[in-house]
Amino acid sequence: METSTKVLLVACFVLVAILGFMTGILVKLEESQLKPLVSINGGNGSSSPQVSTVEGAEWHEIATFTGSGDDYQCFTIEGSKFKVVMSAVPMITYQPNTIQVDVIKDGEVIATRSLEWGATEYPDRKREIIEIPYGPGTYCIRVYTVDIENWQVTIWDYY
Repeated sequence: METSTKVLLVACFVLVAILGFMTGILVKLEESQLKPLVSINGGNGSSSPQVSTVEGAEWHEIATFTGSGDDYQCFTIEGSKFKVVMSAVPMITYQPNTIQVDVIKDGEVIATRSLEWGATEYPDRKREIIEIPYGPGTYCIRVYTVDIENWQVTIWDYY
């Protein structure tokens, strides 16, 4: 092998190593930016997952629904706003997988979010938060699934 070929191979190897290193840094940075979302579920070290504010209101977990297929559940909100925390794990089908959660008030969809996995995407649990700025009343969630192994929806009331 000629010297110029050897130098070219070493340069390619170094570039691939640098690319891998930079990808690792970016993935760690992305993970650290997502950590505040997790703190809603008791990041303060207590067994009671609550977040305090100046007015004295706190986040209270009022309901948790789980399943693997479509569902429809209702709940009552006392506070001035609430959050719907949804998470799911897809089946390994090598087809696209989705879950959609609709938040319903008086028969009308007021918010919706979905999680999707591509056909070749690793089947990790994904999580999404729906923030609802509406006050007291009865609300419902409607869950639509396509090839979902399991899902969980937790309702947090702010009062």
